[in-house]
Amino acid sequence: MIRDTSSGTNGNGAVDLDSNVREPDTKARALRGGKNTPGFIPSRVCIHGFRATAWTLVSALLFAGLLSSCSDGGKTAADKDTAEPVFPVTVTHVITSNISSKLSVSGTVAALPNQDVRVSSQVAGRVDHLAAAVGDAVRNGEILATIDSQSYRQRLAQAEAAVSQAQANLSNAEFAESRDQTLFERGIVAKKYLEADKAQAAVAQGAVKQMQAALALAQINLARTQVRSPIAGLVVKRFVSDGEQVNGTAAEPIYEVADLHEVELYANVPATYFSQIHVGETLPVTTDALPGKTLHGQIVAISPSVDPTTNIGIVRIRMANPAGALRLGMYLSANIAIEAHQNVLVIPLEALYRNASNRAEVYRIEGQWALATPVEVGIATNNRAEIVSGVHDGESIVLSGAYGFGARTQVKVQP
Repeated sequence: MIRDTSSGTNGNGAVDLDSNVREPDTKARALRGGKNTPGFIPSRVCIHGFRATAWTLVSALLFAGLLSSCSDGGKTAADKDTAEPVFPVTVTHVITSNISSKLSVSGTVAALPNQDVRVSSQVAGRVDHLAAAVGDAVRNGEILATIDSQSYRQRLAQAEAAVSQAQANLSNAEFAESRDQTLFERGIVAKKYLEADKAQAAVAQGAVKQMQAALALAQINLARTQVRSPIAGLVVKRFVSDGEQVNGTAAEPIYEVADLHEVELYANVPATYFSQIHVGETLPVTTDALPGKTLHGQIVAISPSVDPTTNIGIVRIRMANPAGALRLGMYLSANIAIEAHQNVLVIPLEALYRNASNRAEVYRIEGQWALATPVEVGIATNNRAEIVSGVHDGESIVLSGAYGFGARTQVKVQP
């Protein structure tokens, strides 16, 4: 048995067994072996060094394992924190379809030219009676109001008397002329008297004509005390009441009457679109007053001039109104077709996004990724957009949920 003593140490602190233990003989030495002896077994110094090296190696391995464990644990936590998120999106497909660009215009209902009139009295006086109310249908020539006619009847009687007097004076002048003509032929009366009679007869003739004109004017003024509708239509407004005084001018109307069997929309349109609008073109017209109902209008005229300040002109759009559903002043909207493209790539407008540079793009679906793809946009309406380049027919693209996406984003398609 080999013993280890504390006194046998070398300069390195290792026990030098050879200095304290001697082998009894050569045989034992041979059994131990030496440097030059086959089957040499290292001394206990080497064994001790091996033990120290082993412990050092074990310690290093344990430390490395601890570091590895800590490193692995930190990496797992970081992975959990920095793992790329998955965003839910809905998708649609690029299709081939027709699309048209439309100009939305609006305005109010107006009657046709010369079919909306303000009816005034042509003579001054007190309103004796109003025969129509707002909303009443009236015929052409129907009496709407009556002005007090008493003074006009008196004037008529006066004019009639003046005519009678003038005619009597004319008869006397003509008789005197006839008489003096006979006497002149017989040489009894001088020619100057005959000439005077002729002049007097001519004056009397003029007076008769003058009185007859005054009589006709009195008759007209009396007739004007009955205010009549100049057109057939509906009473739109009434401006006075019974007993009120009117001055007999257009500045003081009594009624407004309009024929609404056909109406027009006066639309303000920028002059830049005039070359794309054509007389005779039909277009849909809508109004909030008739929800769910689409009317059909036709462009009947395009203004030959524009406002130099706004560069806007008037486009007249005419519509039939047989049931009278459209009323004066009602707000209308119309869509005028400006440009149309056939068999082009179309996507929902919701699927069109804008990047930080405000350029149009879509997000194509490739597997579980949404890829930002720049596109060129053609015609765009309020719910669809034409894609000129960047995608192909049938491709899947993100419809909703892509706001804030980068160039490549992991997504989950929602049903």
